[in-house]
Amino acid sequence: MTRYISTLCAALLALSGVSLAQADTILGIYASADYWQYDGKADVAQTNKNKSNFVFDQKNQASLSLSIEHPVPIVPNIRLRHTALQGNDTKKVASFEFANFVFSQDVNLDIDLTSTDMVLYYEVLDNVVSADIGIAAKLIDGDIVAKEVNGLNKKTVSIKETIPMAYVSAQAKLPLTGLSVKADVTGVSYNGSSLSDVQAEIMYNFVDNVAIDIGIKAGYRQISATLEDVESTDADIEFKGPYLGLEMHF
Repeated sequence: MTRYISTLCAALLALSGVSLAQADTILGIYASADYWQYDGKADVAQTNKNKSNFVFDQKNQASLSLSIEHPVPIVPNIRLRHTALQGNDTKKVASFEFANFVFSQDVNLDIDLTSTDMVLYYEVLDNVVSADIGIAAKLIDGDIVAKEVNGLNKKTVSIKETIPMAYVSAQAKLPLTGLSVKADVTGVSYNGSSLSDVQAEIMYNFVDNVAIDIGIKAGYRQISATLEDVESTDADIEFKGPYLGLEMHF
């Protein structure tokens, strides 16, 4: 993991030179709230055991983000984003090994995680087309709980992992329409594990003046994680679905 952190930090330092000519002239704050309607799935088991597949019902969650862009050279801009990730499914299993226990009847799997991102980035283009490049640290925190539906056995694996990732964002304005399209990608792969968080959206600014811009947006987001031997657990987890949101730029 240390090797990946060092590589991403070196990349960020290299990009800092690009930002000198592209820095904003005033402080800008972007606040966004999204209503995300997602479904998910998880293939889970104890490390090196056969995984069982669980499919989650649709959930609705809020996702909040705050970005601060400034005119100070070399110092990166910052973005914070927080999202809850939940899923629940019950299935009949013949043999499901999890947290040093073998389940052999109906099992309920409950995933209750939070995803919190801190992104440090530079704006390398700022015109009709804008682009940001940087690094991100994603904190995955929460529990995976397996329990017998008709029994007393219950096992919990707690996960708290901070994962460094690369970050790329691109946005294009459609002239004279108030519309813009945007895509964000964060991701990393290391030691058999991988994580990606991808979203694409279209936004319409219905307020656009010197004091404040307000836009309504619609998009699609997908979070995919392959965790290998994390807290003695192997898991392939995915959450994906559309969202509606509101963004304000001060």
